[in-house]
Amino acid sequence: MGIVHRPDDILNRRRRVEVALRDLNPGVRELVLNIVNSWKGSKSMEDLKRAVGEEKAVRIVEELSLPVDQ
Repeated sequence: MGIVHRPDDILNRRRRVEVALRDLNPGVRELVLNIVNSWKGSKSMEDLKRAVGEEKAVRIVEELSLPVDQ
C-alpha cells in the first residue's frame, strides 16, 4: 500500500510552500520549487543555499520541515 493523502493535506502543503517562498521573484521561486519538490537532503540544501543564500535557505527548510541529514 502507498501513502494516502487527504485533499486538505495537499492544499495545506501548497499554502506552506507559497508562504515560505513569498518574498522571492518568479524565476528564483520556480528554481526553489524544483529543488524542494525533488528534495535529496544535504545536496539539495547546498543547491538551495546557492540559489537564495544561506539565511533564506535555512528559513525555507525550517518553514517546510524538510530533512537535511540524508
